[in-house]
Amino acid sequence: MTLLLTTQVITNIDAQTQFTDASLVVNTAGLRIGDTFSRHDIEQAIRRIYGLKLFETVDVETLRIADGVRVNFVVSEFPTLKDVKFFGNRKIKSKELLEKTGVKIGEIVTHQKLFDWQLTIHDLYKEKGYILANIQIQRTQSDSANKIGLIFQIDEGERVRIQQIKIVGNQQLSDNKIKRKLSNKEKALFRKGLFKEDKFKEDLDKIIELYKENGFLDARVTDYDLGFSQETARQEWLIITIYIDEGSSYYIGDIFFEGESLLSKTELQNALRVKTGQTYNATKVSQSLIELYSLYSEQGFIYAQIVPIEEISNDTVHIKYNITENEPATIRLVIIEGNERTIDKVIRRQISTLPGSVFKRSDVLRSQRDVFNLGYFSDVKLDYHRADEFGNIDLIYQVQEKSSFGTVGAGISYNAQDKLTGYIELSQPNFSGKGQRLDVKLEKGGTKTNVQIGFTEPYLFDRAISAGFNLNYLTRAYDYYDKEEKSFGINVSRPLLLDYSRIYFSAQISDAYVPPKSIRSGYEPSGPYNIYRDTVHKTTFNPLVSFVRDSRDYIYNPLSGSLLSYSIELSTIDILYHRHIFDASIYFPMFKKFSLMMRSRLGIIEGFSSKDTIPVYDRFYPGGTGLDGIRGYADRSIGIREGGYNIGGKALALYTLEYRFRPSPQLAFLAFADAGNTWNSFREFNISNLYRGAGVGVRLEIPMLGLIGFDIGYGFDRAGGGKWEPHFQLGRTF
Repeated sequence: MTLLLTTQVITNIDAQTQFTDASLVVNTAGLRIGDTFSRHDIEQAIRRIYGLKLFETVDVETLRIADGVRVNFVVSEFPTLKDVKFFGNRKIKSKELLEKTGVKIGEIVTHQKLFDWQLTIHDLYKEKGYILANIQIQRTQSDSANKIGLIFQIDEGERVRIQQIKIVGNQQLSDNKIKRKLSNKEKALFRKGLFKEDKFKEDLDKIIELYKENGFLDARVTDYDLGFSQETARQEWLIITIYIDEGSSYYIGDIFFEGESLLSKTELQNALRVKTGQTYNATKVSQSLIELYSLYSEQGFIYAQIVPIEEISNDTVHIKYNITENEPATIRLVIIEGNERTIDKVIRRQISTLPGSVFKRSDVLRSQRDVFNLGYFSDVKLDYHRADEFGNIDLIYQVQEKSSFGTVGAGISYNAQDKLTGYIELSQPNFSGKGQRLDVKLEKGGTKTNVQIGFTEPYLFDRAISAGFNLNYLTRAYDYYDKEEKSFGINVSRPLLLDYSRIYFSAQISDAYVPPKSIRSGYEPSGPYNIYRDTVHKTTFNPLVSFVRDSRDYIYNPLSGSLLSYSIELSTIDILYHRHIFDASIYFPMFKKFSLMMRSRLGIIEGFSSKDTIPVYDRFYPGGTGLDGIRGYADRSIGIREGGYNIGGKALALYTLEYRFRPSPQLAFLAFADAGNTWNSFREFNISNLYRGAGVGVRLEIPMLGLIGFDIGYGFDRAGGGKWEPHFQLGRTF
């Protein structure tokens, strides 16, 4: 660029381009004829032209004439992309590289884009453990239209694995305790040991966090070294050395509270996760502050300010909490957002936080749980904003409706009991957005014909009373007989005063029998029970009462809470018996997204007198999945046998231990152990005579299909020896 030093006036502005309209350059430069020529204005003009991101170079030519200066901008355009090729990429397909980089034919190729594309590809390889990958970009010669091709030459190298992690300077915490905290792990039998460079800085921070959890507030990582093993010529085995200065350990000293009036010191002390004399734990100190805020928000003081002040004296940390309580918040409005299908009333009747009431944290969380457990929403979030200068708030429930409600469709299903079955189904748990439930189902298969129609109104006359009916026709083939049944039932339920509790009433009238021709040839009664007694039509009226307490966090895929139920059913008219079932499932939260579930189910069915006979189809048949399931065994395969035939049992005991990992509310992985059996009475119960099964499974909530599950269980006590049994199920089991 040639510039004049004397003051001159710009008399002409022009641009020399190859493929771009010259007026674009002139207009972008921002210079005007008649302006005083200055170095500063020219530099600004060049910046503006570069800002278009169209030109690789921008030069300025100036020519002094009698009446002023002529300015000419000379630019060369960036090329456009006509072709792209990848060579050397064995581990990542070219299609994925194109998608991740965003390279598109026809776009302008700038130096910044080349750098970004190279960096993106390198990051992709680092994620897969190829941190030594080398990416070079070659440009082909531009053609007459200023178009070029790009060649990405990739040398992937070997995956870098961690051979050893050395910890130097640790006296109080062991190597293993520190290594367990790290994301990067050494290579082991069932561990790849890939080095994750993006996680390494986090690992160093985790070491400091670990020391602070154990009282070492001054701990620091003084240095680290990443070196390759000298035992092999190939640079793929990494040795990480981390140098630590532990410092001194500290303990919790006196704990003070200043400014409190609403809550007593005892209440505040009980909320803390730390106590005087304990080793200082930075995580628990932070959790203590959260618990104090929760304690105040439970009383409505969401504007409370709590400032912890730490004072260190020798090896002791004294903590003082300065508390400014402010005024409690009153709920002005309850706002619902995101419900496009579900009407407001359906959601509001699950909400116990009403306008005019003082904000209470537990009530808000309970309301969030109850709305979520409707099953209509994939997420329910809480928010609030200050409504006025008095501290009142508007409480906002933000719901995200599921992409579809229930099940609508037709298809083919298979399970061990019913074999191959075709079905047509309509199941709408939120019919017309009013919370009503409609179920219509037709199933037809080689062993089963089932027609179901049901309807439930959850809030009858806008009161907390649920009412519904069901109509059912069923024929099903069992091992040595078929059963045909027609039934009609009604059900009513309402909440009880006991928290989380509800009472259910139902009554069903049914007609059932075993068609004589369905009894398998060769059947001969060999005991007190005779299947031919059930070959006449028997009409029954069955009233049932159930008491249920359900505090699970999410009924479709729980991690915490419990489900307790007791039911008593009476059978009258042609079949006389009473059935009692107690079922208890308790979920213990373990780590984040993990829980342990323990379940026990006990059942007994007896006639009103010794002369009353329990039909074979009303007895207990554990095995497989379902409420009476024992995984690792075929459905309904366990029971008392007479003459080689399974006639079920009149007493039932089932136990389950299940460890569950739930990465999201719609997905869970589990490991389980089941045990159970059935007898003629509990006097025959013997804990050593239980059928045992164990295995793993998955639960997945899918739009239009609902909750589906697959388990693979090993039955330890099967006839003929242990064996694996797969289980597929639709809907909740318990």
